[in-house]
Amino acid sequence: MMPLDDRGLLLGDGLFETILAKDGTLVLFDEHIDRMQRGCMALGLSAPDLEDARELCQSTLDDSAFRTGRAAVRMTLTAGSGGRGLERPDQPEPHIFASVAAAPRPLGAVALVTSDLRRNEGSPSARLKTLSYLDNVLARRMASPAEALLLNNRGEITCAAAANIFWLRGGTLFTPHRDCGVLDGIMRRQVMQIAKVEEVQAPRAMLEGADAIFLTSSLIGIRSVASLDGTPIRTHRKVEELAAALEAVS
Repeated sequence: MMPLDDRGLLLGDGLFETILAKDGTLVLFDEHIDRMQRGCMALGLSAPDLEDARELCQSTLDDSAFRTGRAAVRMTLTAGSGGRGLERPDQPEPHIFASVAAAPRPLGAVALVTSDLRRNEGSPSARLKTLSYLDNVLARRMASPAEALLLNNRGEITCAAAANIFWLRGGTLFTPHRDCGVLDGIMRRQVMQIAKVEEVQAPRAMLEGADAIFLTSSLIGIRSVASLDGTPIRTHRKVEELAAALEAVS
């Protein structure tokens, strides 16, 4: 049972990773734990040991009803218990736990709607997978059943509510620069390892007339965007080629 004074519960002080599992195998686990360790360094928390974290996630998966097919294994790390207020204990003792849920592959392309909410590019949490996800929750709820496109305070493209974004224009593949307030996505990195991608600071207008737009995350892999604010977006063989190249890890 979660202690009632846990800082993750009370203040969102912590991090999480959502790892795809396929037929009982954790996909790109090392990349996920590496990102969590980097996040812990940024937040001043003790990072989990790689093998301890792997054993936790694997045993949670093995004990679940999702040992076959696609599953989402969520590993959550909080700053642990603490007294009232913002100050952490002198030596915080993080809590770490894992849970599993079904993760069927989403079908078809998705509609994208520009959100009125703005991502704070100046906040460290914009580039970390922290427990403070309220803006993402609200953006997704307001856009539903479509996906939300989030801009930052400068009006630049950042991401979807729970995915990174890429677009193809004039034969060049683009994605927002991390300085825009972008999470360093695991699947984002995979795309950038197999394709030439330009990281840019770009206004929403750069998406208009794009040859293709697609979203990436560990659970959706690569998913095409069918429309942007009601305007149809074309499909492109480049997106299909990238999806096929990353099928083993998505």
